[in-house]
Amino acid sequence: MFFELHNEKRIAYKQLTDADLGRRKTSNQTHIGLFGDVFTYLPNSFEVEDSMLIYNNAVEFLSLNFDRIENPDGTFRSPKIRKGEKNEVSVVTFIRDRAKECDDNVRWYLFWFGLKGGQPVFFLFNEKSHTYQEMTLLGIELREGIKNRLTEQTPQFNSLLKYLEKILNETGVEIAEELEVIAQTTSVAPEKYREYDMNKAREIFVKIGKEGEFLVERYFAKLKETGEIINYKWLNEEKESGLPYDFYLETKVGEIIYLDVKTTNYKFAQKMIFSSQEINFAISTDSKYYIYRVYVNENGERCVKICTNAKELFMNIHNKTVDYESTLLNVAKLESVKLAILPTQETLKFGQQIVLPA
Repeated sequence: MFFELHNEKRIAYKQLTDADLGRRKTSNQTHIGLFGDVFTYLPNSFEVEDSMLIYNNAVEFLSLNFDRIENPDGTFRSPKIRKGEKNEVSVVTFIRDRAKECDDNVRWYLFWFGLKGGQPVFFLFNEKSHTYQEMTLLGIELREGIKNRLTEQTPQFNSLLKYLEKILNETGVEIAEELEVIAQTTSVAPEKYREYDMNKAREIFVKIGKEGEFLVERYFAKLKETGEIINYKWLNEEKESGLPYDFYLETKVGEIIYLDVKTTNYKFAQKMIFSSQEINFAISTDSKYYIYRVYVNENGERCVKICTNAKELFMNIHNKTVDYESTLLNVAKLESVKLAILPTQETLKFGQQIVLPA
């Protein structure tokens, strides 16, 4: 998930009342009241399944039921979020379930804002949490009964944005890793992700893919300078070549090696995506074929590990694909396939980690 604030540029927050939390015995209130100048981009009645709620260093995807009251003159007021259908896990029911786990005298705070892709986000914590202490250190006013909003003109606005972005980055790594894989394998966003997130993931993947190839090119330049290889060619240096490999190099003994650079913004174990064209080329060439896996290590350094035996796995995949295609005769034909492959599987033998120069 990508943290970019909606163009509305406002963050609202309030202390939740006992009625909001469902703690008032005499109240049957089924909603939590918000206020007017945040979520202005949402329609007057709105339901969505992928609203985000950040709580206790975790990100939840929950249903949201949002509406406003219509005035006699046709205008609208009093935005609120409702519980939703029976047994539905919504933002409101999640908040109330968390409140039930604490004493009734504990104060709870809710922040809300929109992301650039339109996704509503809620941020929940209570006064007993470490989050509460961090928010007060940021200078966020959390007095009794507070209802407030922050804008770009508010001194604490940018600090709060950085704080929320840090939480989302730390708690949403698995989401970001999944998006990186999905962006390479499908053109249609899965239900829980917005098209904005998919487009952003594709944009970032193209960028880091180019960066990974550039780092490998610098690595080869040094090897050539020291005489460890004779020459190399970067096929995508000026523009994407469309070829099923990214480089070829000539060794000191005159061997030609073709290779694919598979870059990730994450750890080595992140899935690598191969097209059927890449696999078919690897098994058909008489030359050697290597995988250069560029990734980020635990110290935040860009590194590479080199796999020299990918042909064995690819041949196995090819044979199984041929067997499968034979079962589809006169029904369908596989034109192009993309496969997600774990670099950690035993059939792939990667060498030692090499830290790439920045």
